[in-house]
Amino acid sequence: MTTRSTYSSNLDKQASGDDQANAKRVIDTHIKDLWELEDGWKGAGSLAPTAPAKAFFELYWDGLSSSYWTESTPSATAAGGLSMQWERDKRGYTADILPGGELQLTVTETNPADNAELLIAEPTPVMLRKFVMRGLPID
Repeated sequence: MTTRSTYSSNLDKQASGDDQANAKRVIDTHIKDLWELEDGWKGAGSLAPTAPAKAFFELYWDGLSSSYWTESTPSATAAGGLSMQWERDKRGYTADILPGGELQLTVTETNPADNAELLIAEPTPVMLRKFVMRGLPID
């Protein structure tokens, strides 16, 4: 099944320079806090985000349009990865950067039979940008 969302309505909403700078500061602080997590941050056995996960995210984030910052604000996973989740057009989207740098993309539809999932062993930042901008497919 292929699912495609429309491009984010955020494309038409550009924040003012001050609002954009403030949002960037808040997100940068959040990301800095994630990067400083240590193993055990969420209890025994939890892992801090790995170097491959952080490196992939930084490549993805570099040059990302500000209209997609909200969707792209990551949270840490206990397995050492990063996760981004958002909703658009009555669909749920999840982009997980796995500890080894792999990418797991998931679209959750109102009808569970229409859900889609894609695991990419050797992703590029462009693949993730396309998913954040428009969903699946990413080619």
